[in-house]
Amino acid sequence: MPGYTDLHRTLLGGIPYSPTREFRVLELGVGTGTLTALLLEQFPHAHVTGIDLSPGMIARARTKLRPFRGRVELVDGDLGQFADRPYDAVVSALAIHHLADPEKWKLFRRIFRALPRGGYFGDADDHLPEDPLFDQRYSQIATAAQRSPRGGVEWARLQQVWHDHEQFDRPSTVAAETAALAKAGFAHVGVPWRFFGQAVVWAYK
Repeated sequence: MPGYTDLHRTLLGGIPYSPTREFRVLELGVGTGTLTALLLEQFPHAHVTGIDLSPGMIARARTKLRPFRGRVELVDGDLGQFADRPYDAVVSALAIHHLADPEKWKLFRRIFRALPRGGYFGDADDHLPEDPLFDQRYSQIATAAQRSPRGGVEWARLQQVWHDHEQFDRPSTVAAETAALAKAGFAHVGVPWRFFGQAVVWAYK
């Protein structure tokens, strides 16, 4: 996936705490543990609770995260059903688009309540373009790249992922997400990184 590394780095770059500080993180949609491992490496005193709906993903994440035993807890469950306990930061990568918009907005309100003043929520995910014209333009770029002798397969695959998400998942526009986060109570909401259909959103309480 083009931009995959930058997406994760930007998401972690929003965490406002020093690597020497101990703090608690909730990760929604832990997947195979890629973001979790990066976070635990970058913040050696952080403790992470990771949630994922797929037991298979949890099993793969446990294998990847063995070096961090003692600092990570993995839970099999729905994104919106995390335990009511305080967290200093909440992060999610490529997961919240599975929820319908009303479920997303409800989740944002719950995340807001779980954070202290100054707490951080970072969401790196697929988003719909605000203007459908841009989706058409993305398709044209992907098609032209696919015909190119320089291997436009990467672009074509990326466009296919976007269209699959539009058909089977429920991505929202960046504008809708940032507005919902502000309505949930977050004092500072911004978009530090965007690449075609992907965006990283930072929100601070």
